[in-house]
Amino acid sequence: MGRGISGLGLLGLLAVAAAAGTLLISLPRAVEPNELPSLILDAAKVEAQLELDARHARAPSTPEAEQLSDLFHSLGATEVVTLSNAALADQRRRTLHGLYVALRDKAGQEAVLQLRARAVAKLEAAFNGEITGPEVKGWLGVFPNVLQTYRATRDGLEIAPHFVVRTLYKARWNRLCNLAAETDLSPIERQAYFGWIGLHATNVAVLERRQALLGYAAAGGEHADQAQGVLAYLDHDYAAAAQAFERAYAEHPNLRLRNYLRGVQVKAGRLGGQATANQLQRAPADGHN
Repeated sequence: MGRGISGLGLLGLLAVAAAAGTLLISLPRAVEPNELPSLILDAAKVEAQLELDARHARAPSTPEAEQLSDLFHSLGATEVVTLSNAALADQRRRTLHGLYVALRDKAGQEAVLQLRARAVAKLEAAFNGEITGPEVKGWLGVFPNVLQTYRATRDGLEIAPHFVVRTLYKARWNRLCNLAAETDLSPIERQAYFGWIGLHATNVAVLERRQALLGYAAAGGEHADQAQGVLAYLDHDYAAAAQAFERAYAEHPNLRLRNYLRGVQVKAGRLGGQATANQLQRAPADGHN
């Protein structure tokens, strides 16, 4: 006559099975790194920047400031036309730059930052319906298209944090003044600008996004190495991806990064040659970083 399994015996078998399952899960696996971390911004630093912008919005009323502000608005009102006329667009940017330099030299860099903050205040007024018609067109220009290009809006609705939208507008103001987009952006703003492009602007070329992540990392952005690893992998730059994941895993040793690292090492030929279907698995989209 057969003997049944006692209650204690069954518990013992279940414990062994659970331990075996845990061991299997914790074993290194080659996983395809296809999930980017999300942009994380320090709320206190964002709030501090917004308060600084509010103080800066009281812009100087010097002739140079008024000329720069008026020309910026005029350029925005006709920006669609200048998009098809590169020479005219370049001429207007150089004119704006000349006014920018004149204002900076006469009133100081603080005056320039104040004027840019006033332009951002106009952006907010346009979004809030406080200004309408031609005035909105002048302050926005093709900026709504920029937001759509960077996947900051969808069907006219913001999907990026509003702080990112404000920072993209500052970058636009800089570009129209013939400056680098990141000119005079604070570290938290550079995290917002470069981080959004690198992590979320999915229709932008991968190489441009990888370049943006360099600025994001330099500004102190979180999980920059992991993001570089994913984008390098998508760009078939497996050696660079492996290096990025090695740095990421050294800083944040966890199961996900270890498996990502193993996945790119397989692709790079550092773990037994080319990956096979059994060696390289797609990462589950469970939202964990």
